[in-house]
Amino acid sequence: MQWAIITGGNKIISYQVVRVEQFTKDSLGKIGAEAERTSVHNRNEDIDSERTPLNLYFKRSEGGLTAQWKKTMQELNATFREKKKSVAFEGMIITSDTAFFERLGWKKGEETPYAVMEFFNRCYEFALQEFGYHGTDKNILSAVIHVDEKTPYLQLYYIPIVDTAKKKVYEKDADGKVKRNEKGSPIQKKDEHGKSVYKYVPLEQPKLCSSDFWGERGGQLSYGNMQDEFYEQVGVHYGLERGEVGSNKKHTTKYQWQKQKQEAELAALNDEKVHAESIIQEAETAVETRDKALEEMKPLQEYLDAFKEAMSGELPFSPSKLKKMLIGLMTEYKRLEEEKKITDKDRENLFSELQKAERRIPELEKCKEFVSFINEYAPDKLDEAKRTATERKNAPKPPFKSQSNGWHK
Repeated sequence: MQWAIITGGNKIISYQVVRVEQFTKDSLGKIGAEAERTSVHNRNEDIDSERTPLNLYFKRSEGGLTAQWKKTMQELNATFREKKKSVAFEGMIITSDTAFFERLGWKKGEETPYAVMEFFNRCYEFALQEFGYHGTDKNILSAVIHVDEKTPYLQLYYIPIVDTAKKKVYEKDADGKVKRNEKGSPIQKKDEHGKSVYKYVPLEQPKLCSSDFWGERGGQLSYGNMQDEFYEQVGVHYGLERGEVGSNKKHTTKYQWQKQKQEAELAALNDEKVHAESIIQEAETAVETRDKALEEMKPLQEYLDAFKEAMSGELPFSPSKLKKMLIGLMTEYKRLEEEKKITDKDRENLFSELQKAERRIPELEKCKEFVSFINEYAPDKLDEAKRTATERKNAPKPPFKSQSNGWHK
């Protein structure tokens, strides 16, 4: 799956990227260090440590992912049947291609623009709605917007907590008694498609169970349902494409995703190269056509000279002169007609540029309203934020403040 393609009309089509991966308890330390950039040496070579201070947190773990996992389990009073390969937490990545974020105003090494922050804010709200414990961040371990790599992305880790249990539904007779087969075993109820029917009943206390967590969201259809929900709630509002509608393919690993993303970007560059070569070829053809036309126009020069002399009124209109004047007049008319075509084309280009500028007005108005709001109600905070951003940008490794929610660096 490509994240972006370039169509024949030079329009870049960007795709939504929503990936989920499952981890065991042993991965907490390693994953947390990479997500919150606490490692001295990063395995990911794409990370630019100079831009790491620009990363934005919705929620940062307290004392690392391992400590946050224990704290969250205690606060939710959740049980966990721990085995060697049991899923202890899950990770989610939401992003698109680099061109998408650049269209929203993002530039490497600069402060994240309001339009990008608004997009990720919607992504985080979607994540809380889909995976948050009763729509809250109580089961969220860490949520950060990374802008220190090639493409911005939201990376979120959470515990799949449920407070209901999956129970079988059995067939009953007219008296309400459970039906049994010849061997005396209860007969499980089937739906119209012949699949076993289940129901969810409340638990005395929440539990960590990835299978039940996804079962409540549709089981085998849960991944496709999640993609559809994200597209309807977020993607469609930003012009992102859904991809394979109804696809229930399992997610790839982060490194597979990065490889596919790089292949997509390479394909886009190749398309750009082909398009550029086509433009060069068209330009060379146009130059050849122009030179040929100029060569063919040379014999008509005498008619043009005759036309100019006749228009001055200094020569009599003899038949031969009149003939040359008429030919010159026709030639001049043709030249003016070509100039008009060029002028009309320039007018179309100017109108197109005007339309592009008008489409940017709502975005600029939002930014203006946001800045005006901050400037009016918290001017001191705005000045303080500017100073802090400048200091952090110049500092090699600025200290972090441990907070649980909100925008902070």
